[in-house]
Amino acid sequence: MSGPRPASLPPGRLAAELLAASAWFDGALLARLAQRGWPELSPTRSRAFLALSRGPILVSQLAGELDVSRQAVHKLLDGLQRDGLVERRPDERDRRAQRVVLTDRGLALARDAGGILVELEDELARRIGAPHVRALRAALAHDRGPTPTDAGPSPAPG
Repeated sequence: MSGPRPASLPPGRLAAELLAASAWFDGALLARLAQRGWPELSPTRSRAFLALSRGPILVSQLAGELDVSRQAVHKLLDGLQRDGLVERRPDERDRRAQRVVLTDRGLALARDAGGILVELEDELARRIGAPHVRALRAALAHDRGPTPTDAGPSPAPG
């Protein structure tokens, strides 16, 4: 068992802790969905559902969002389609492209997942305190702007 955590993170640890917090939510979400009888979802399937919960998406866009090949996305979608969670339909603008939509069953899973995430936020508030969860919500609601892909500031000469 680890010792008490510091009251604040040192600079450079925020990204790692955000990733760990995301894994905490996702692991608990996937476990609770399985306990409720939903098909097994992997973390990649969970990320696909997050993208699909915003509405229909092109297969190529989903591949980009998941940062995987189109072949990998098709394999992922084959499984989700077998489970009755998604459908692929020809895109109205480009018949060569496919648009992925959640089925009624997929929408029900997404609603259940949303409820579980609210339960998990409540659990987190009990563990770390409601003011901290409110502060997290407020901080993460800010627009971070585009991903900084430049080299950033030059280090000070040593």
